[in-house]
Amino acid sequence: MPEKLTEARVKALAFDGKPAVVRDAKVTGLLVAVNKTGKSYKVQRDLWQGPRGRKVLVKTVRHTLGTTEDMTLDDARSRALAVLDQIKRGIDPNAPPPDDAGAWTVRRMFEEYGADMLARGCVERSVTDMMERLDRYLPKWADTPITEVKRSAAREEHRRITDKHGATTANKAMRDFRAAYNFALKVVDDPDALPGNPVAAVTFNKERASNRVIMPEDLADWWARVQALPNPLRRDMHKLGLLSGLRPGTLVALRRDWVRLDDSAVSIPRMKSGRSFDLPLSGHMVEVVRRAMAAGDVLFPGAPWLFPARSSKTGEVIATQVWKEKALPSETGHILRHTYRTVAQRTGIDRVNARLLLDHTVPGIEGVYIHERALFDTLLAEQERMTATILALLEPSTTTD
Repeated sequence: MPEKLTEARVKALAFDGKPAVVRDAKVTGLLVAVNKTGKSYKVQRDLWQGPRGRKVLVKTVRHTLGTTEDMTLDDARSRALAVLDQIKRGIDPNAPPPDDAGAWTVRRMFEEYGADMLARGCVERSVTDMMERLDRYLPKWADTPITEVKRSAAREEHRRITDKHGATTANKAMRDFRAAYNFALKVVDDPDALPGNPVAAVTFNKERASNRVIMPEDLADWWARVQALPNPLRRDMHKLGLLSGLRPGTLVALRRDWVRLDDSAVSIPRMKSGRSFDLPLSGHMVEVVRRAMAAGDVLFPGAPWLFPARSSKTGEVIATQVWKEKALPSETGHILRHTYRTVAQRTGIDRVNARLLLDHTVPGIEGVYIHERALFDTLLAEQERMTATILALLEPSTTTD
């Protein structure tokens, strides 16, 4: 029940384990909210909008006036009367200015979050992938104000994407939205302008870590089917993917000016980890790269990428975007990275060296003191061992192509 508040009463209010609200009897709509972080004055009133005689209830507005430490009770009452009058006239006091996060559309929110990711050193590919998922899986949300995305809508979209595109894809789309919305909550000027993250209502699908790998006894058949691919650049791309264990997104984006054949290396300026990485090239890998560059000179002269392709939409020459093959269903891309690591384990490659060859973070204190650039000669020798083991597994298929 409302009570006539006094300064002494407000001061005596304390958090008792759960949030509480005490309403003022003198100014209807004024209340003191008490939570574990402090006490604040707020106003609450229904917002009605529309022409006279046909107004409709839009929502219940709760607006923060300030903390009990920042203003007196009398100041809070005076300010509350002004804000309540504003709400009575159909004006939302929480309506943010156009550039405030509370006024963003979903697309604007993703763009702002993407800019923040880049400023924090995240790789550009992560931002690009996120924006592509927005356009592909949540297009009807793109121009919707983020304040209008309800919890029920988040649950429904997650179910729809799951049914149409799969459990993992649905989870990724909702994780994107959750992260972007949390960013908006962090930068919005008035916390009351945004409701809680609607993705909190989503029950995520269970995901199982991929344990797919090309078994050693199947590698010869896999290699033969790669050899049969008509495009020489794609043949060499998949071969290098197996021999290097590179992430597929990095593999297809390799540029020719990163290649240092005389030093048996490809110097990649920025990996998914945010670090630069010198990929050691075994002698056989050098030949694969050299052959890919020669094919590129013929098929796409002047292209800056090691594995260029032609866009099916615009016809322009671009870096290869797709690493799947109809002739090799589920046997290209990340599975080659799993296979490389499995072969490394079978071969007895030192665990730390295996992680460094894959640009994985070395855990613990070793990761602080080990510098992979100083170990390049060691890693190059390990890469030669890896290539020799893989080529041996290809028998009786050819090991010279």
